[in-house]
Amino acid sequence: MNTDRSAGGRNTGRGGPGRILLGAWLLALAGPAALMAQQSPLAGENVYPPASDTPGFEITGYLSLLTPLADLASSGDSLSLEFSTDIAFGLGLDYWFPSGFGVGIMGGYSQPEMTVQRVLPPVSEGLPTLTEEFNLGGTDYAFGVATLMYRPNLQGAWGMVRPYFVAGGGVLHTGSATGTNEDGSFSITLDSQTKPVGVVGLGGHILLGNSWFLRLEFRDYISSFDQERFDDSKLQNDLVSSVGIGLTL
Repeated sequence: MNTDRSAGGRNTGRGGPGRILLGAWLLALAGPAALMAQQSPLAGENVYPPASDTPGFEITGYLSLLTPLADLASSGDSLSLEFSTDIAFGLGLDYWFPSGFGVGIMGGYSQPEMTVQRVLPPVSEGLPTLTEEFNLGGTDYAFGVATLMYRPNLQGAWGMVRPYFVAGGGVLHTGSATGTNEDGSFSITLDSQTKPVGVVGLGGHILLGNSWFLRLEFRDYISSFDQERFDDSKLQNDLVSSVGIGLTL
């Protein structure tokens, strides 16, 4: 039993995934900076083609960090449920039009740990309340979305980075879970559910050659979590920060 948990604290899970993704982002950003510095200084020369001049299909594989920004659900101040931060994997297929607009589909999977927190009554009057946490183990977290994207027509080195915006929707599936606290006095069972999810985000393509590119992306997956055991279903904002390697088909 954990009897000391700071107010407003969250179970952010293992620290390893965050360090892995941070290293990948820093490595990804170092390459474009060097390439931009090599752009020809001749006035008016455009070394990199405008993004809107390259329509076609793109396929991208992603390594991501799933970061839930709020508890999943709660029952007053006595019971709450949350996901941990965890690594996710994804695959996307996009099509870009000459206008700079694009459409895409993407699927992803993670297995974050689910944790229950209980607030216990004081053992006697005048003593502080206690809290306990117990882990329900890894839970399936899978999503599939369709998106509309827009990539501005930028010139010069920014044409190589190719920033874009994305919005869309789809479905999110979370698996079932069950668990019991340490002394066996409390147990909980959660059903699996599939629910609608909205997504907004931004990202950038970083050209590595004629066909290959690096992709950095941040998406907010917006959904709700409904379970009979909990009184309050909270709006979920799950931040998915991704590094991807893609191929223009």
